Amino acid sequence: MESTIAYEEMRQLATRVFMRHGVPADEANITSEVLVEANARGHDSHGVIRIPKWIEGISSGAIKSRFLPRALNDCSSAIWLDGGQCLGPVVAEYACHLAVRQARDYGIAMVSVKNASHIGMLGFYAELMARSGCIGIIATNTESGVAPHGSAEKVFGTNPLAIGCPTLSGPVFLDMSTSVVARGKVVLAQRAGAAIPEGWAVDSRGQPTTDPNQALAGALLPVGGPKGSGLSFFVDILCGALSGTAVGKDVRGTFDMRQSGSKGDIFIAIDPEKIGGIDRFTGLAQHLVDQVRQSTPAVGCDRVLVPGEYEMNFRKQRMENGIPLASDLISELKALAGE
Repeated sequence: MESTIAYEEMRQLATRVFMRHGVPADEANITSEVLVEANARGHDSHGVIRIPKWIEGISSGAIKSRFLPRALNDCSSAIWLDGGQCLGPVVAEYACHLAVRQARDYGIAMVSVKNASHIGMLGFYAELMARSGCIGIIATNTESGVAPHGSAEKVFGTNPLAIGCPTLSGPVFLDMSTSVVARGKVVLAQRAGAAIPEGWAVDSRGQPTTDPNQALAGALLPVGGPKGSGLSFFVDILCGALSGTAVGKDVRGTFDMRQSGSKGDIFIAIDPEKIGGIDRFTGLAQHLVDQVRQSTPAVGCDRVLVPGEYEMNFRKQRMENGIPLASDLISELKALAGE
């Protein structure tokens, strides 16, 4: 059974859950916003369905409830940050602001993060950087669940990345996993007792499957075959190898939150003002947006969208009509909040 809950009501409930489990109000608010924004934008796999697992992590001690930033080097434009095994969205938002601030001085800045839990929907941070006037690039590696192209064995994570930039009409942003689909969508299908589409995954023998249980026991497939596989490889390198944490099969803490996170994250900010000026940049970016939107739709399509527009349209609808969630999930969250 499904229920509908208003955005703000859901955000406040999520905040109460985290606060009841020892998370300070400011950090609970940040984490709740990232999760509920995912639901609002139609990415339910990265929304409040993840809260019970994060509470397991906090209860087990694998996730710490107070973030105290600690830089591991003294370079102003390439910063190595220890997340202290704290809530990922809190660490990620701090890393975004730090990268943007340093990019104002140096034109480009990168923050490489180790020891943070799952950071949620990456598009949130790409939009955050874009609203600050910067190009933002964010990526993270995750626990192994995706077979490299040509393999029947899971090695890579879903290894998502996001890119955003400002335009005259507002931010545009791309948010994608390097697998055909995010693992969370398979988990949602499993929870609903539904089949998954062909082409998403293979079972433990490397055979195509539409059974979400077999898919989770087997492996997801990379998007675009060898292209997505190669991209996933380098997300692992940029996030895991660069931060000095773990890569491939050695990554932990993104599925089972009771394990300390061993993945890495990267946040890159580029300030267009330092390269030709922000007005020139946003004008040209807007020109491309206009060309895409004004292009002739293909057969079966009503209109052509730019990156992030689908999510923003979805958000508008859910802000007006509420967020649909499984009734048992809402009950579970209320119980976690002690209500």
